[in-house]
Amino acid sequence: MKSLKRHHGQGKRIVLFIALIGTLVALCAGFIGAYSWSTQQQIQADQQALAVLTKQVEQRIAEIEAKKVEPVYLTLPGADTIEVRREDYTNPDSLWVLVNKQNSVSLEYVPEKLVLPGVPVSASDRLVSEVIEKPLIDMFAAAEADGHGLMVGSAYRSSSYQASLFNGYVASAGLEQASRYSARPGHSEHQLGLAIDISSASQQCFLQACFTSTPDGQWLAGHAHTYGFTLRYPEGKEAITGYNFEPWHYRYVGPELATALYQSGLTLEEAWSSIEVARQTLIKNRAPELVLDATNRR
Repeated sequence: MKSLKRHHGQGKRIVLFIALIGTLVALCAGFIGAYSWSTQQQIQADQQALAVLTKQVEQRIAEIEAKKVEPVYLTLPGADTIEVRREDYTNPDSLWVLVNKQNSVSLEYVPEKLVLPGVPVSASDRLVSEVIEKPLIDMFAAAEADGHGLMVGSAYRSSSYQASLFNGYVASAGLEQASRYSARPGHSEHQLGLAIDISSASQQCFLQACFTSTPDGQWLAGHAHTYGFTLRYPEGKEAITGYNFEPWHYRYVGPELATALYQSGLTLEEAWSSIEVARQTLIKNRAPELVLDATNRR
């Protein structure tokens, strides 16, 4: 009888132990299931956060790329708006390079290709940069069609030739006086091959201030900008340009800028701060800088 009771007690303990094991197993399974669910939720949350971040990065990259090609414009007072390209304006191959008493080019600089333009010329320094040959021919043809005869009085000059001219003027008139109408070597626009002295074919008022009152000089003053040429040393701007009034000295900068300068009445020096602001905007936007050559000069 006692043996039966002992076996019965052991059976109950076994049953309780088994029940306890089952409970533990169930609890572990529940914990593992809960942990697995929690992990899956975290993974999903991380994936969503990564997707959001990836989208933000892609949007930012798209914004940066869009900025690179976003046009930047220059608007001078009273002038039409023109688009500005990112290029090195200290490069003498740039049509917008500023050469004056404060800014020079290397004495060794020679334009890539100099040509004898198909227009009337009078001086030994009569070559021009190939870039301006066609605009120059077109302008002279338009002048002739309107009854005016123009002639190139002076064009490209090497730095050594400019030095001989400047030194000659200094010897005859003194440094102060010579500096009002002649540039030191390296500081002359003529070395660029982009500047030309223009006169009447009759040579009336040849390289003189009175050229401004001649019919040819007046036509040139009113039309040169449409062909890309700007009057570099206008009357009343002597303190800005550093040179006397020269109604015969024109510089090629391209039709867009030449027209903007004509409409605004500004010299290249006066427009320079606005040009530089536009260039800095292009740099900030990371616009690619153009490598200047004969195919992409304005």
